[in-house]
Formats: sequence, C-alpha cells, structure tokens
Amino acid sequence: MKFKEVKRVSVTDEIIEQFKKMVLDGTLKPGERLPTETTIASQMGVGRGAVREAFQVLIYLGVVERINKKSYVSPGVMDRIYPKDIFKSFAKHRDIMHIIEVRRIIEPESAGLAALRYEQGQIEELETQHRLMIENKQDLEKFITYNNKFHLAIIQATENKILIDIMKGIQVVMRRNQALVLRNSSKIHPRSIEYHKRILDAIKEAQCDDAREHMLNHILDIEREMYVLLQGENE
Repeated sequence: MKFKEVKRVSVTDEIIEQFKKMVLDGTLKPGERLPTETTIASQMGVGRGAVREAFQVLIYLGVVERINKKSYVSPGVMDRIYPKDIFKSFAKHRDIMHIIEVRRIIEPESAGLAALRYEQGQIEELETQHRLMIENKQDLEKFITYNNKFHLAIIQATENKILIDIMKGIQVVMRRNQALVLRNSSKIHPRSIEYHKRILDAIKEAQCDDAREHMLNHILDIEREMYVLLQGENE
C-alpha cells in the first residue's frame, strides 16, 4: 500500500478524494488497518495536520474508524460511498461545517468569559431570548432569530469587541446552518432549548467551567446532526 503525493491546492479535499478512489478500486479494503498519520503525510508530501483534518472528516462520514488509537477502513465503507457519494454532500455544505468548527473554537471560551464579566442587564437579555425561543419553537424563522440573539448576547457579555465583530460576521452562515438542521431534525429543538437553559444558568451563577462545557456540548450536538444530514442526503 502506498499513497500518492498530493499536488492540488485543496490538500484536505485531495486526501479525502484519494481515500475514496482507493476504496472504490480495492486498494483499501474494508476492515484494513491504515498506516499512521505521520506515515501517510510523508507518502503524500503534506503536513500531518492536513491528514488529521481529512481523517476527522472521514471518521464522521463513516469511511474510517478509530479503535484503540489505531485507524481502520470501516467494515461497512462500501455502503457509505457506493453507489451514492456522501463526499459531494460534504463539499456542498463545507462552509457550514467550517462555521461549526469556528464556533467550536470560539463560543465555549466566550461562554466562560461571559460568566466572569456579565452585567445584570445581559443576563436579562439572555433570559428574554431563551423565553422567546421556547414561545416560538414552532416558528422556524423566529426561533432562529432568537437563538442567534442569545448567542450574540453571550459574546457581548465578554466585552471583547473583536469577538463581537467575528460573531456578527458569521451570523448569515449561522442562520443557514441552523435552518438546515432544524428543518430536518425534529429532535434537536428540545435539546437546543435545554442546552441554552444550562448555558444561561451556568453564566448566571458565574460557573465558568460549566458554561464552557455546556456550550461545547451544544455545538457538538449541532455538528453531529449535520453529519447525520450529510449521510441522509445520500440514502
């Protein structure tokens, strides 16, 4: 088994595409153990970080699985990618997935900062937006609007102008992300409301670690739903 050197500009996409082709032509077989990320990176002529990013996508898509820190081609990989093509769905929604990644980096720490720095008026704003989310859970557009205002209120409570500008800048893509998930998953509404309640309570009680944890779990929940939708588009 030997991987080809990667020459395309989009390194992660090329790595993913090469895995797909190697599975389809039988070079990589279901259940086969894969070399280490370092070995693959060396053979492809790319950085280990690019391989790690590609593996993260492949694992979420069910093409690769990890067992005891070792990577394998998933036994059911052919059911994932042939004759359907889940990779096209991932590419189509790549901007949304990138926004989730940005949120996973920024928002948990922001929730922790908000728990330290909030003013009473900001807690009242969070309570208002959470209440409006509950009252409008059957109205998708309003629910998303109040959801976004809730998250923006947390960022504003950090008193960090750069974070506020970043969050305002990604609001449009955030709405697309939320609309896609909420339209296709009836189960995420109540979970989202519950996560927001936990985040609100943790911030109100100045519990920084809890605020970070609940926010991270909330975003990971959204991320899981997105990958479920990506797979569902190809069934």
